[in-house]
Amino acid sequence: MASHARVRAPELIGEGGWLNTGGTPVTLADLRGKIVVLDFWTFCCINCLHVLDELRELEERHRDTVVIVGVH
Repeated sequence: MASHARVRAPELIGEGGWLNTGGTPVTLADLRGKIVVLDFWTFCCINCLHVLDELRELEERHRDTVVIVGVH
């Protein structure tokens, strides 16, 4: 059997800063223990825009366990 090495995820950093967080960056420590959905999207993709309402509802319904991080 293969052994499993633990790999630490890198912090989420970007050039433009965080939006909709009140100016506070999100850290991995903030997300620990939660289900994190990374949603890669762009304004020119109509399907990307259509799914936003569903993702918002998912996050509101499961506020204690799910976090949606949109990557534009």
